[in-house]
Order: sequence, then structure tokens, then C-alpha cells
Amino acid sequence: MRLVVDLTSMVRWLGPPVGLVRVQRHYGATAAAFKACELAFTVFDPIERVLRQVSPEIAAEIIAGDISCDMSFYPDPARIKMRLYDRWPSWARQSLMAIVKARRILITEIGAFGRHNPDSGFLRFLERIENWLMKGNERRLVARDDGSRVRIVPLRTVAGSKYRLASGDHLLLMNNDWAHTDIEAISRECRSAGAKLIVLLNDIIPIQFPEWYKPHDVKRFTHYVNLALGLADRFILTSRRVTADIEQYAAKLGTHLPELRHVPLGCDSARKSKSDGRLPDGLETGRYILFVSTIEPRKNHSLLMDVWRRLVLDGTVAHSGMKLVFVGRSGWMVDDVLAKLHSHPDYGKSLVHLDNVDDGTLSLLYRNSAFCVYPSIYEGYGLPPVEALAYGKALIASTGGAIPEVVGPFGLCLDPLDVEGWENAMRRWISSPEARASYEAKAGEFVARSWEQAGRETLEAALAPFMDEVQA
Repeated sequence: MRLVVDLTSMVRWLGPPVGLVRVQRHYGATAAAFKACELAFTVFDPIERVLRQVSPEIAAEIIAGDISCDMSFYPDPARIKMRLYDRWPSWARQSLMAIVKARRILITEIGAFGRHNPDSGFLRFLERIENWLMKGNERRLVARDDGSRVRIVPLRTVAGSKYRLASGDHLLLMNNDWAHTDIEAISRECRSAGAKLIVLLNDIIPIQFPEWYKPHDVKRFTHYVNLALGLADRFILTSRRVTADIEQYAAKLGTHLPELRHVPLGCDSARKSKSDGRLPDGLETGRYILFVSTIEPRKNHSLLMDVWRRLVLDGTVAHSGMKLVFVGRSGWMVDDVLAKLHSHPDYGKSLVHLDNVDDGTLSLLYRNSAFCVYPSIYEGYGLPPVEALAYGKALIASTGGAIPEVVGPFGLCLDPLDVEGWENAMRRWISSPEARASYEAKAGEFVARSWEQAGRETLEAALAPFMDEVQA
């Protein structure tokens, strides 16, 4: 038996990891240390439409976030959004890319040189050119805490020869693979080889709430889930809520479900602050409320902005000296949310947004916050509220989706649409620390699942015998 872990989404990511990428990296690291069976890593080649081998050395760099592939000049892997030139012969398309994507191609070639020649005296000169070619946001995304930089490389740097699936292989897709791979092509290879296809499915929220996503993304995601229902041998699901959601969706379609396994996620509580770390300017220990989340409509930043304005107007904020801190990068469909944030009367004063926060700073922010909030309208799991509890922080979270399931009795859960309920709760907790003391005590009793445990259980679920194997 061999476990095959696909790293396609990880190799496409650039910048501090958001929730799903954290999951992938933690599970990838667990897989790299997994001794229960033979192991292989792959990435999906969108030109040849095959899985390609990744060496253990390069897999470690991908999992650590040391290298990233710029795939912007490759065809759409899922063949849903095909550009005219994606149908051209390879030589013609590559010639066009050399003209229209020259800047980005040069950046990847410099990255490839740096990856293969880290001690070259010529590298410093090339890095100055790379820095000049990059836009400001790109320079921020490649910068690392320790002064090093992420190498942006072409696909050929990470992808080896075609990976040939074999009988006994258990292929685990734990990517945003609805956009980054072709599950039909991969499934055909699995069936032909007698391999098993296992999909880690985090949620089906784009199907349940399409208004929160771009129409073409809803179309892509729905197409992927509908295919996965018929092509996967097993789903690994992260919460009982998601399990119920996928069962209801399959029943609505009249579709047979693959085998289901439920494995909860882990927690980042083990992250340590640097001993000499300092809070971002303007923040004081115990004088801010923390909300960690990608900025997108579903996360419900709008509710907190409305509540905060009320707390400013009634003097609660001024009397306490408290601030509200949003931590997270911008997601999608966020124009209205960002416009409301940037025009908010308290923005930049008692309402603060921090973007591209590194792990050390995030740990400091958790440890020194007064309490944490998480008003998301719907979640398939909810990593930040679990993380807040693991740091021993009193928590006000929502009743959306799986959040009450993962928070349990350790936090206060409120309706995500109840503005007055959130206002009253936050006012009490700001004005009277003893009002939140019981929840701090409960958080102190919270036992977090480690990523090592969650990763190991996920890999074991991927490798577990299937019904047909048991019967045989």
C-alpha cells in the first residue's frame, strides 16, 4: 500500500497561509513524517493533464512555503474557463506567453536559478532585477520573517516525470482542487490503475450560499463536487455539520455517496511568539478585541463594524480604551465590505485592520488580546475560534454551521444576525472583565487536538480498508 499526497494547491500559494492552506501544510508535514506505509508526493500538470512526481526534498520546500509556482500562464486545470489561446498548440501558446507574461516569466526564471544556485555570486544581481520586476504586493508576499524570500519558480522546477499510479495506491486530494486539478482526469488514472481516490472535503458552502461567491467560482465548485460524488472512493469530512450537509445535498441530487469518514481538524496553539516580539504599533496588552479571518462577506465583518460604531457612540470604547482588531487578508467579493471598513468613522483609530500577519505576530496578538470574537454566518469547521480557545481566550462566536459543534461549551455562541445580542454581549465583556471571567476559565479547560494527531488520523482514514476490500 502506498499513500500519494497531491501538493498542487500548496505549490500555487504565495504569502502567509489562510485556513485551508494551513490545513494542507500541517497534513503535508505529517505525511512527510508518516512511517506506516510507502509515501509519494505529486503535483498536477495542467498542460499534459497528468500527475507528476515531486521529490521529498522539493515536497518539504513546498510544504514549508519556501517555493511557489506561478501558474497564471498555464491553461485552466479543470477546463471550465478556457481562454482562446489555451486551445492553441503548445509552442504557439508559449510564444504568446513570452510576450504578454514576460515580467512574470522572468521572475520565475530568476526564482529557478536561485533555487538551484543558492550560493552563486550572480544571484544577488538577479535578485535586484527580480525586486525591480515585482509589484509592491508581490515583494511583501515573498518576504519572510527571517529575511529570506520565497522563490517563485516555474512548474518544471518542482514537477518530475509522470507519476504512474498503481494498484494499492491511495491518492489523497486535500487541495482547493476544484480550481487547481482535473478530478476527471485523475479519476480515470485511478480507475485504470486500480488505485483509490480519497478527497478531503472541507465544506460545500459555495453550493449552499452562492451569493457569497463569484458566479464562475460557484459553477466550478458545484461541477467539482458533483463529479467528486461519483468519482471519489471516500470523502474525509471535518465536522458532523459538513457530513450532514453533504448527505442532504446528495439526497437532493439522488446521487450515491462515496464512503464517508469524519476527522476533526487540529489547532495551531503550539505556535510560539518570538521572545523579543512586540505588538503592532498602537495596540496594548488587554486593550483590544481580536477577530482573525479572511475578509469576505460570509465572515460577517459588517456586523462587528455596526456593533463597534454603537459602542463608540455610547462611550463604551472611549471609557475602556479598547480597540477592535481585524486580522486577515482580503478574499473575494469584498468590495462592499472593504468600502464600509475604509469609510468607517473609527477606521484607523479604534478599528484596526492588519494584513499579511506572520505566525509570530499572530501568536502575540492572540496571547495579549482581551478576548476574541468570531461572528461568521456559516462555517464547515472554524479554525480561528478553536485557536482562540486553545490560547485560553474568552470567546464570543456565532451559531453558524459547525461553529457550536467545535466550540462546544467553552465559548458563548450567538446568532450571527443578532446585532443587538452581539452589542450587549460585547459591551458587558468590555465594561466588566469579570463578566467574561467564567468563559476565560472554560477556555482554560479546553483541550486542543494537535495538528499531528489530526493529520495522523486523516492519513489513517485515507489508508483504511474499503468495503470491497473487507468483503474480499
